[in-house]
Amino acid sequence: MNKFAAIIFVLLLSCGAALWFLASDSLNFHIKNQLQSIGSQLSQQKVTVENVTVHGYQGTGTITKFVISPTPLSNIATTKESTLSIAAINLVIDRDSLKEDIIIIESITIDGLSAFLHYNENGNSFKELLATVQKNIAQFTLKDNSIESPQQIKITPRFLKVTKITVNSAVLNLIGDKDAAIITKKLPSFALKSIDNEAGSPGETIGIKLFEELLIALNNQAALLTKTL
Repeated sequence: MNKFAAIIFVLLLSCGAALWFLASDSLNFHIKNQLQSIGSQLSQQKVTVENVTVHGYQGTGTITKFVISPTPLSNIATTKESTLSIAAINLVIDRDSLKEDIIIIESITIDGLSAFLHYNENGNSFKELLATVQKNIAQFTLKDNSIESPQQIKITPRFLKVTKITVNSAVLNLIGDKDAAIITKKLPSFALKSIDNEAGSPGETIGIKLFEELLIALNNQAALLTKTL
């Protein structure tokens, strides 16, 4: 993700700005760019996001069509399908916390996740992707994430805390050898491991950690499913 993301996170907000700024297109554009840029750096694949909409006054936000696709330079087995796509990432923000030092994200809900992974006796492509992301996280350095408002005021996003992360309607598409049919497995809703920090964390840090935890969860699910194939 230099943010997931993600993921993210990628993952996901740099929304520690003033309340009026939370509703602006500048913040939405900033988050979208961060997700695509940092997601691509961490995964070494192409990351695209269709749209980001944060409604500060309503305390909600949505990231639509977050997609990670293989590139010729990636180590992931070539496929015409995206490695990972998420229809929507929905956020619920504690509006009262917008006036505090730390902004509380009450929930992040990942809906409509679809992952395509290749597997063989040596493992699966998500294991490779996770290893790539973790290697790049270790080498990653947070940059200045201040945002310039339309009034040319430089705003430094505040720290965030996330209470709950849930993944709904996830589907794993398992691909064996080239001639084998794709095996589709629907996963029950599950929660990701807490990424909370009592003192709060920068949005980039939370997005990166969320992206990593999502890949860990999917890799664990894939390992269990492919054992029986």
